[in-house]
Amino acid sequence: MNKLVIAGALLIMIVVIMVAIIPSYIPHNSKQTSSISSSTYTEPAGVLAQPEYNVSQIPFGKFIKVSNQDLAPPGKVEVIEQSWIGCPVGAVASWAIYGALEKWGTFIYYNHTSDPLDTVAQNIPGLIFENFKPNSTVEFHVVYVYNEYLNGSAVLDNGTFLSGYPISENQLVPQGEKILNQSLKETLNQTDWYNISSLFIKYETQVKVEGYNNSSAYIVKPPHLNFGIIITGPNGTWVDATPLISPTYLRGMTVNEVWSQLDHNGGNLTAIVSAANYIELVINEASGTGAPVVSCF
Repeated sequence: MNKLVIAGALLIMIVVIMVAIIPSYIPHNSKQTSSISSSTYTEPAGVLAQPEYNVSQIPFGKFIKVSNQDLAPPGKVEVIEQSWIGCPVGAVASWAIYGALEKWGTFIYYNHTSDPLDTVAQNIPGLIFENFKPNSTVEFHVVYVYNEYLNGSAVLDNGTFLSGYPISENQLVPQGEKILNQSLKETLNQTDWYNISSLFIKYETQVKVEGYNNSSAYIVKPPHLNFGIIITGPNGTWVDATPLISPTYLRGMTVNEVWSQLDHNGGNLTAIVSAANYIELVINEASGTGAPVVSCF
């Protein structure tokens, strides 16, 4: 009888310990989402030879860890953004990206406002990044796949992105994929550029967004590669393919008004500061250092 009591007590202790430990891993391996069977989902060739995670849907406004594989150069953490020049989602996110990464290098950028013809969020103030000069192990790259009006490619000319060749609405997704592939191949100059590009394409065009019946590229009109961030380093790879902040968050503000707020420890723009801290948190996770987040701005 005593042995049964002792055994029962030990079993209860083990269950309590497991319950306490398992939730801490949920944000990192996306076990909140169910696996998808091979009969309903086909892995794009060359993405990851043996993906550690294969999720059926992605959460809105959050990073998910998609692999333990490091796609950055040895000893580095890479932050790669995909957006387009007139993207209101990218415009709002640009402030958070700037706040998160400014301690790790110097941005070359210019002030800009998003597509004035957008039906959801027009003239949203943001930053267009031209280059990033790292002063540490954190690197940043960005690819703008379309122009300001979502009807052509984007070409950098004398410090400003201009319209390149025209793209029809029904070709925005395939042409965006083509531009993304070519740009990353030229920018990253490493063997992992294809894996990174394929992750963008997979999580923007193939994996559904929670609460929607489609992927992020197809819940917008016209369908197009909208916005995404990949953070990769020694501890694995994280992806976000949805808005970190509502694209209407800065509606009615000018670029100078945003700068004025952020220059005072973020001012009232708490969502920008929170998103910047969140990006820094994922960078620290990817690096494997577990360094504490220093409040951005």
